[in-house]
Amino acid sequence: MHIHKNRFNKFLLSLIAISSSTHLLAGGMDEGQSDDTAAAGPAFFGYVRDERGSILAKAIVSLQPKNGKAIVIQANVLGVYKSHVSPTAKADDVTIACEKPGYKQIRVVRRPATTAKVVETDCLMQKL
Repeated sequence: MHIHKNRFNKFLLSLIAISSSTHLLAGGMDEGQSDDTAAAGPAFFGYVRDERGSILAKAIVSLQPKNGKAIVIQANVLGVYKSHVSPTAKADDVTIACEKPGYKQIRVVRRPATTAKVVETDCLMQKL
């Protein structure tokens, strides 16, 4: 029984280490993270997923303000993207579009904003 408990503890520690490193790689926005939106304008972040909820790595994400130039970025291997738009852009006036070969965008889910400076928006895509 003691051997099984040690294996479980090792497994649990490994799982915690993996989940912590995954969050760092994803570029998550934590409460303690510095707010760099003053110089760059509203920040947008989120995931690109398929209709089943699986991540879509390396998708292209466009942030198009009503007035101004679009920001085009690539999601990372975890399907996460993060970028800013112009300091003069209002978060509500930015349209999000996602592209990936073999998929079409079916929906954009914008989470209720807790601040106008940081907006979580997920792209949902469907395999063609």
